[in-house]
Amino acid sequence: MQSFDVCEIVGQEYILIEEGEYEVVLESWETNSRYSRKDLIDPHSLKGGKLYLWFRIDPYSQILEEEQLIFMALNVDSLLLPLGENGKFRVGARSKYYKMLKRLFGKKAPEYAKSPKTLAKKLFIAKVRTVKVDGKQKSHHESEWYSVIDDLVDLG
Repeated sequence: MQSFDVCEIVGQEYILIEEGEYEVVLESWETNSRYSRKDLIDPHSLKGGKLYLWFRIDPYSQILEEEQLIFMALNVDSLLLPLGENGKFRVGARSKYYKMLKRLFGKKAPEYAKSPKTLAKKLFIAKVRTVKVDGKQKSHHESEWYSVIDDLVDLG
């Protein structure tokens, strides 16, 4: 068992960059139980939840000085347990995730929707925005602002 002090800081800091469009490449994904609830019918899944797609932003270092990761948060219909890295999920046909894939890949969208793994090594153009409020719409202090991917707007 690893030893640590009373408090250990885990996870990673979120970055803050100028809003705009950037080239990105999918690095990984994870499922999270935020905004989910127990599925009373299926004990192996949760209703609702989040999918976090983690992208390497500016992979060719054309704008930023160093490689950094940035995420895109998406709502899901349900999550399959266990949660976390490479987690399994279900989305609706009208979800932001699936509509985005249809816009980017057309008739091939169902093939790409089977797993985010199919998006790896593809270059996308992402729209980045600054998050200035929390989930309860309470303003963040300016030093706590961070950037997220709002949408994948095109293939790179």
